[in-house]
Amino acid sequence: MKQTLRCLLVVVLVLVLLVGLDYGGIVDVPGIDPTELGLSSRTTTVEQPAPKEDGPSASVPDTPTADPDAPRIRLVTWNLYNFGRTKDDQEISVAAQTLRDADLVAAQEIVTSPPGAQAIGKLDRELDRTGAAWDYRISPPTTGPGTEKYAFLWKPSRLRLMGRAWLEASLADSLDREPYLARFEHRESGHTLLVASLHAVPTSKNPEREIALLDRLHWQYETDHVVLVGDFNLDEDDAAFNELRGLGYASVLDDQPTSLRRKRREGPNGHLANEYDNIFYETVPFRPMRGGVLDFTPRFSSLKEARSLSDHLPVYADVRWTAPLPLHPSP
Repeated sequence: MKQTLRCLLVVVLVLVLLVGLDYGGIVDVPGIDPTELGLSSRTTTVEQPAPKEDGPSASVPDTPTADPDAPRIRLVTWNLYNFGRTKDDQEISVAAQTLRDADLVAAQEIVTSPPGAQAIGKLDRELDRTGAAWDYRISPPTTGPGTEKYAFLWKPSRLRLMGRAWLEASLADSLDREPYLARFEHRESGHTLLVASLHAVPTSKNPEREIALLDRLHWQYETDHVVLVGDFNLDEDDAAFNELRGLGYASVLDDQPTSLRRKRREGPNGHLANEYDNIFYETVPFRPMRGGVLDFTPRFSSLKEARSLSDHLPVYADVRWTAPLPLHPSP
């Protein structure tokens, strides 16, 4: 009898491994906890080397960055691709498991119809089940062509939303989808950051023109510590980012594709296409300890199924403050 059970167990394990060969992961089986079989989480964290720094901040001393007690958070940005009625429970569960270790999430491409807000509400409740309480805010629809909504989700135990989040009216006439901004305070230290989330126009509509205007946010909120995140539909090395680089901003990702192909090619990154999503931070007040992408695709049995959740990977940065506390943030 024992020999028979052993043989059956071997057959089951072989079948599980064969099913997961496409991505090096496995398919969720209801009622079975993969960790009980000794299998790890199936979201792959792809970490990059410490981000390069450009502009005047290159001469900032390294001493503050060596402080292991400096306040820090994990920030994630994710284009959730038409997030609304089309997302089923499994996809929202995968999204929550992918984001569970974040402190603050900026989401783009939420549909403007009621199912968009309902899907974000479901994601918030699913995140609550991962071990920490979450809160969220959803933007009104953007005002230009290709209208959509944005969302912020965060852990109130780690961060406090200061006032209200807002669509940036000063850019409403210049950008098809004006950015969504929110100011957060790190509860433990009192440090703040102003996050601006953007979904730029597609490559066919000249995103360079929109990106070149983002330095206006720096000047408008000069006393804040600004972080620009989102789907820029543009490589971080493009000249359109030069104004930001000249002001001391740097990108977390460099030469890291974030959008998904429709069909996998050869190689470990054969499922990835373009360098569209990123996080740009002010290098004087911030230092990212690490950054990269969160590859959720191994949680699905095929690339096609993974794309049903999103055609973009989330980008993350573990950021710490190095500048003194701001005295008077912008209103």
